Amino acid sequence: MTQVELLRALAIFAEPPEAEHARVGGLLGLGDGIDGSAYAELFVFQLPPYASIYVGPEGWMGGEARERIAGFWRAVGRAPSAEPDHLSVLLGLYAALSEEHEQATGPGAALVAEACRALLHEHLAPWLFAYLDHAGELAVGGYRRWAELLRETLAQEAGRAGPPAVLPVHLRAVAGLPDPRTEGGEAFLKALLAPVRSGIILTRSALGTVARELGLGLRAGERRFVLEGLLGQDSQGTLAALAALAAKEELAHKRRDGLLGESARFLARRAGNTARLLGELAADS
Repeated sequence: MTQVELLRALAIFAEPPEAEHARVGGLLGLGDGIDGSAYAELFVFQLPPYASIYVGPEGWMGGEARERIAGFWRAVGRAPSAEPDHLSVLLGLYAALSEEHEQATGPGAALVAEACRALLHEHLAPWLFAYLDHAGELAVGGYRRWAELLRETLAQEAGRAGPPAVLPVHLRAVAGLPDPRTEGGEAFLKALLAPVRSGIILTRSALGTVARELGLGLRAGERRFVLEGLLGQDSQGTLAALAALAAKEELAHKRRDGLLGESARFLARRAGNTARLLGELAADS
């Protein structure tokens, strides 16, 4: 299986499972567990596979980040899909551009190569490596091996392309985590749940772990609602636990420095600043 074929095969697993998934999963050696329940837990409840959630300042689907990604589709001569930032379609686009590059000759080959690098470093790498780290921890069955295999494949692509020369546009001029002592709690909580601002991906599972470790009640609902409930019960303990999560994420970003260059350093700084602020808030509680 060529690299392009592998990327196309891996792309389908971020979509709801169908009969074809079992056959392709067998070819890739993913094992069992590619089913609706495992899919929903990973991609619906924990880690929705939309780039705009992770690189947009709002921390949710759509917005400026999705429009920027749609603009990239148009720039490479393709009409954007209804969800141009979905992981499956982004991987499919990368595979298509890679195949086009293999077949291109003359000046056109260099242009397509640059389009591949731009898609990888602007719209995939700034969020997907961290996303796949979390997916590898949270997924069960075949989806865990899927996350590992996709991370390995993209690392090969990033290694060949080399680190980006400039900071990706999604990361430029995006404010970091505001201090609630001066800017209010609402702005703080919104930014904490936006990975590009906080440098961390805070999943429902992570909040559940914090609740269990501190012996707190866990509300059902959106992450914002759950987080407010934890802070209301034990602000000091919750803030200290979140600071530890941010410090762990900082180290993970730093390990990607060789692959992602300034993108990794930017996110490491964000996560480190978040860890420090949360530690201070915990001490003040």
